[in-house]
Amino acid sequence: MKRIPVIGFMMVFAAVCVQAANENWMTGLPDTVRVCRVSIPGTHDSGTAGVRFPMRHYARTQTMDLSEQWDAGIRFFDLRPKLEDGTLRIYHGPADCHITLEEALQVLKQKIEKNPTEFCIVMTNSAGGGQATIDKTMELISQVIPVGMLADFNAEMTVADIRGRFLFIHRNVPSRGVQYPGVVTRSWFDNGSSHRSRIVSSGGNSAVLWAQDYFTNEGKGNYLDSKWDKVSDMIEAFASATERVWCINHMSGYTGSGISTNINRNAKTTNARLLEFLNGHKGSIGIVPMDFPGQELIDAIIFLNTFATE
Repeated sequence: MKRIPVIGFMMVFAAVCVQAANENWMTGLPDTVRVCRVSIPGTHDSGTAGVRFPMRHYARTQTMDLSEQWDAGIRFFDLRPKLEDGTLRIYHGPADCHITLEEALQVLKQKIEKNPTEFCIVMTNSAGGGQATIDKTMELISQVIPVGMLADFNAEMTVADIRGRFLFIHRNVPSRGVQYPGVVTRSWFDNGSSHRSRIVSSGGNSAVLWAQDYFTNEGKGNYLDSKWDKVSDMIEAFASATERVWCINHMSGYTGSGISTNINRNAKTTNARLLEFLNGHKGSIGIVPMDFPGQELIDAIIFLNTFATE
């Protein structure tokens, strides 16, 4: 692989850090770098900052709202809509996040319009409501996001191909005949790791997806250690990957039951381990969805792009 000159990126990165914001950190990414090799900080259940008492003790995974996440440097957002009385509302399990999908998309759209050097990857995953939620989600995206802001997917797309645009990754497949922007996942391995998943566009373009989403062991054994083993194994495999694969490596999960204190416990431990691991790591780690990410960890993931390769 060809090493990309990084002096310009490092200067931009340093300048952004001085401003204590990362609202346009992608400015320094070389246009020729493939999107699959960009290290992208993300959030899991991104809309949960608005979950209210008492459900916030069970379902909150973020303290920053979407605008604050963007400014901190997050560029992967996990949105889970549910159709209620004709409106797609964001949920985490049974908990209403008190934000609609349209409101969430408008926030991100405005951020991209203000910062056209950036791009945004949004994963949608139905939180209920059956097929109607899935099909309505595709319809709403097409209504809110202009065609010119939707990236045309291919496995080797570059940063230049996606600047100023969205790439949508859908965990759910719409009804036959319903067009979808972006890609859908195939053979997603729930609560585990897989090197055999795929992402497929409506036009038939596809790519191999490596996904780690081990979120619970249901109270059996030491979850925190086994979670980290899966995280680190995926990082090391992806860093040395020779094929054009995409990678989504979740830090999120919970110990025991899924109440917020146990979500916090996993986040505190796994996020700290990742930060320590990245000290000295020089390879891409792909997309990294996290619960309660701190600024130091977000910055460390962004900094990996100083070692970006084509």
